[in-house]
Amino acid sequence: MIRFSLHELLCPQKSYDLLLDVLHPTGLVCPHGHPLPPNQAPHDRHRAPLVDYRCRQCGAVFNLFTDTIWEKSRLTCDKIVPILQGVAQGKPTLQLADELNLDYSWLLKRRHQLQAQAQSALPRDTALPDAVTEADEMFQNSGEKGEKHDDPADPPRRRANKRRGRGTMDNDRPPILGVVGRTTGRIRLTVCDNTKQETIQPQVELDTVSTTTLHTDESSAYNRIPDTGRDHGTVCHSRHEWARDDNGDGIREVHCNTMEGIWTGLRNFLRLFRGVHKKYLAQYVAIFEWAHNLKEATRDYLRRLMGRFTSEPT
Repeated sequence: MIRFSLHELLCPQKSYDLLLDVLHPTGLVCPHGHPLPPNQAPHDRHRAPLVDYRCRQCGAVFNLFTDTIWEKSRLTCDKIVPILQGVAQGKPTLQLADELNLDYSWLLKRRHQLQAQAQSALPRDTALPDAVTEADEMFQNSGEKGEKHDDPADPPRRRANKRRGRGTMDNDRPPILGVVGRTTGRIRLTVCDNTKQETIQPQVELDTVSTTTLHTDESSAYNRIPDTGRDHGTVCHSRHEWARDDNGDGIREVHCNTMEGIWTGLRNFLRLFRGVHKKYLAQYVAIFEWAHNLKEATRDYLRRLMGRFTSEPT
């Protein structure tokens, strides 16, 4: 991979303007929500364009990054913007560190902080509204990358795990449950400890409406889906059945091929990182889910990456 440094080619003022619009769309405010008067001079301008202000009402000193993940950071705006871009696009940490002339370990830690916030902000308050949905599981090799294994009884996992059978979190092949709506195309991805019925079914119920028709493979984890009032169609992959026409209209509507295609995209996304610690796997999966559902990094998404802030006076 050829290295191409970018840290001297970005505009600090344009980066500041973008971050100001993202973090404070209605204008800069102090930590207690008091708005900054338009004519107030900076309290400290030695890091311009990132300047500090002192609130005239409560005396708090604040700047663009107060109450965000970048608070007390010495990074300039023209380095923060490409970090956000790299995390949102799934750029490998080593490549990003080389481009911005940053320490790899520091950047990896900051990446995990950003991704944790993206994971916690995933929209989970409502189910997918689609009348027809698909569900499937993918097993991802993911061990304890970077951790020492001094105990002989607990050796590190070998690369290219060839363990047979269904994966679990304990055997370093954690399953990922995926649900996709055929109308909206939106997905819900959940990293699970195992693929038992008591693990899979409750999550499927949360991700789909009770009136949906759910299509899956023959896994026993979905056997009780009809008990929830949902219609359930299955295909038997072990018999080389990939799609079936149940209603006789000539269209093989019973399949989970949409979800299978999404797994290809997720594997390609994760492959760039050359191994992901299973403790952080759900974070990387969350970034992929955001990217798939949004298609574009909106201002609201970037705001969620950097943490919420108080916008009303307290």
